[in-house]
Amino acid sequence: MLFKFLHSDCLNFFQELSETDLSIIGDSQKHSFIASLEGKKIFSLRLPLFYPSILDKEKLWQYLDRSELHCIETSWTILLMEAGRAAIGVSQNGSIVKHKNIRKYMVRKKNGKAQLTHLKSKGKSRYGSRLRLREAEAFFDEIIERLQSDEHQASSFIFYNCPVRLKSCLDEAGRELGFNDQDFTWRRLGVNVKEASFDELKRHALEAYYCRFTLEDECYTDKLPPIPEYKKPLFDT
Repeated sequence: MLFKFLHSDCLNFFQELSETDLSIIGDSQKHSFIASLEGKKIFSLRLPLFYPSILDKEKLWQYLDRSELHCIETSWTILLMEAGRAAIGVSQNGSIVKHKNIRKYMVRKKNGKAQLTHLKSKGKSRYGSRLRLREAEAFFDEIIERLQSDEHQASSFIFYNCPVRLKSCLDEAGRELGFNDQDFTWRRLGVNVKEASFDELKRHALEAYYCRFTLEDECYTDKLPPIPEYKKPLFDT
């Protein structure tokens, strides 16, 4: 059973969880905590994406002791990529204040396969193939140039969603253009992305404010503090 609640309700709930007799251990790769009792998984807790990084195998109480959850950044970059299409935006207080849609000719119309994938099994001598390769290079270069702009450099987080192949191509383009991706904390969006579009940027600007609590078995509810209720985020205007 999935519960979703705002980051503003996290701190008190986390503190109460840390005082139970559950073993609650961090997973740094998933930005999550996993709770178990007598070797059985009880729940998983995926933190809001802009929360401080978890150390692997760190206990929840240790994380709370060293983290300043009252003073956290709420401005970040969101990057959505699919073959030939990207949406990149700056989110501040739940709103997309700067954004850019990028489109390039990277997909073969005959079967819808991206040229980067097609090249694994076919040559690249035809004009159409060469054109798609040039468009692919321009696609990743334009994304890197956007990330190097002042508006994105002001944030320390990049929340992204894309196939693994596209991420590796973006990393390669970044190295060639002298982009230091270590200047940012990269976190993969933990929920489904419908498409690389402005509407999805707006949706994920709000989704990032939520913690996701997955309870494996309702019979363990009595061992937990009250789980916060779902609320819509409110921002000062």
